[in-house]
Amino acid sequence: MSKRRRPAATRRLAEQRFWGASYEPAPVNTSIRPSPDPGVLVRSLGNPPLAIDSAQAVRHLTAVYEEAVRAATALAAANGVLADPDQDD
Repeated sequence: MSKRRRPAATRRLAEQRFWGASYEPAPVNTSIRPSPDPGVLVRSLGNPPLAIDSAQAVRHLTAVYEEAVRAATALAAANGVLADPDQDD
């Protein structure tokens, strides 16, 4: 026989006791500025040790980071937190 699950209300109460009474996320007051050079992280780590042709591996890793920056920029723009290009820190 399987063990009976707790009712949802009891489970929520137990979660509140564990995590705290209530959690309000902090308001977002910062803006996201995309990196002008996403490949700098790959270059800062040096050549990948697991590739036969490390230059090709660097190109592929740089392409992955560039795509991640594009996706993050699109998400920031969709949520209205993308920084103005003219805005300074």
